[in-house]
Amino acid sequence: MAINPDQRLVGDARADARPTNNPAPPARLRSVAGADSTVDRVATEVRRAVLDGSLAPGSSFSISELAEQLGVSHIPVREALTRLDAQGLIILRRGRSAVVAPLDREELCGIYRLRRRIEPDLAARSAELLTSRDVAELRRLFDAIGDPDVDVDGLWHTHHEFHLVLLRPVASAWDLRILEQLWRAADRYTRIVFDSSPQRRVERHAAHQALVTAAASGSPADLARAVDDHLTANEQACLARLPLATAADQSRS
Repeated sequence: MAINPDQRLVGDARADARPTNNPAPPARLRSVAGADSTVDRVATEVRRAVLDGSLAPGSSFSISELAEQLGVSHIPVREALTRLDAQGLIILRRGRSAVVAPLDREELCGIYRLRRRIEPDLAARSAELLTSRDVAELRRLFDAIGDPDVDVDGLWHTHHEFHLVLLRPVASAWDLRILEQLWRAADRYTRIVFDSSPQRRVERHAAHQALVTAAASGSPADLARAVDDHLTANEQACLARLPLATAADQSRS
């Protein structure tokens, strides 16, 4: 179903009569209609819109209008939003409306506090188990992060794969479940706060060099320190830019 670029997602007045000072921007959601439409596809598309800012933090929308734009029934939309609510991206309201979770400084700090407890420890235990093939894969992904021709979604997929390779030798299924949720929660800050300009891409590429070097060294202490430094630098950069991102969202309201 074609999407009218001037159409706006608005709160369902029957579900929540309270006024909002931050209406949603013109919808940029892509239809997911088709014989194989699933809750996963709906969740992926709404997540994309939240992460790239098409659905701005704090904006509200009705489930019925969202279902119409996506070209599916209400049921998969409701199930997908329930999943995204559990991930901290969407806040479901009573009735048939939802709001995009606002950016929050305390939440950001909590995400990175947990990541620093988990990832450096996993990295230290992985260091001596990383094979030459693993290191070669890290170098390949590192080069891809710096590739200016990779689109934004591809860039962030590559970024996730890079960090997964670092930790995979010792990460349990539970480690990966928790990290997946933390990485998705962090993405909405890094993807909204960091723009995708050429200069930002150069900076993010350079920020991963120390991780490649530490992984190649095979030193548990070096790799744990490199991961901790990387996470700390990310958190500080997000905190520094968070007020700017919040102001930009308010100016669009």
